[in-house]
Amino acid sequence: MDENHKKARALRPAVGLQLLCQTLDELGLDAEPACRSTGLAKRDLDTPGHLISRDDEVRFIEATLATVERPDLAFRVGTRYHFGVFGVWGLALATSRDLLQALEVAQEFIELTHSFAGLRVSTIGDSAVIGIQQDYPSGPVQGFVLERDLMVTLMIASEIAGRRLPVERVEVALPRPAHSDLLSRLLDCDVMWNSDRTAATIALEELRKPLPQANPITWSACVRQCRELIARQSGEDKFSSIVKAEITRTRFRGITAVCEQLQTSERSLRRRLSAEGTSFRELQQSLRLALAEQYLADHTLTLEQVADRLGYSEAANFCHAFRSWTGQTPSAVRKQSIIKQ
Repeated sequence: MDENHKKARALRPAVGLQLLCQTLDELGLDAEPACRSTGLAKRDLDTPGHLISRDDEVRFIEATLATVERPDLAFRVGTRYHFGVFGVWGLALATSRDLLQALEVAQEFIELTHSFAGLRVSTIGDSAVIGIQQDYPSGPVQGFVLERDLMVTLMIASEIAGRRLPVERVEVALPRPAHSDLLSRLLDCDVMWNSDRTAATIALEELRKPLPQANPITWSACVRQCRELIARQSGEDKFSSIVKAEITRTRFRGITAVCEQLQTSERSLRRRLSAEGTSFRELQQSLRLALAEQYLADHTLTLEQVADRLGYSEAANFCHAFRSWTGQTPSAVRKQSIIKQ
């Protein structure tokens, strides 16, 4: 199955259309024409946790733009966002160590949002450039979602930072709209339209400042839930996801313990994993690395406790394995984390 087909088939939260409908209501505009033309009921869109396809969202936005004449609609929708509407994904961002870590989490689990964007952070001297990588549908929807996702990124970053971010410059790969002054006044910075990219430039030190709600324990739990939600939401590699959950639940006691929990034979388990292009060893190792990074971020855990949670009898064995995975010792990684805080 090619990547484009996977994206079109995957289900995504309907929160984007929920907020679009709320904005239309606030502006005294009617969402019903778009609902009728797409077959999406407004009561379903207002249901918490409701999922839709990417194609459904594109068709709804197309139908809305065809009947609503509000050039500033994307801007208005974007300003309605806050991290709470994204559930555990938003909480993972808010409890991150700093904005750099929050941006990493945002990109890793972007599938838990309705965004069409990817994020990339690059540094130039003392400045950081937060670039929005375009993966947008062609046609009139493209400009809408590009402007909306830019606004969402900036609004949530400011909210979780607990302050107005001193953005140095914003570039937008769209023609200058009639409402361009709204964005300039909101951000209090230069906005360059008709650019080759869409990005925001900010001092690197601003992204390294501790977040007011940073909490390594909550962050670790949220990241773990995000991984489970993506596995459940995608509907792919279903047996692999079940096995991974049992590996964690059995505290890495091995394939025998997992087979006992799943009431299956080791031969059957290995065969089904092989059919999905993976193996028990691969799943266990990838989980250990992912969880090791989370546990090391929790400075209340000793290396011995981290090793025990990952199924190692001695911390030395864990340290040796971690170094073979990353080229660094757990102590070095933890020290870097403390310095950044």
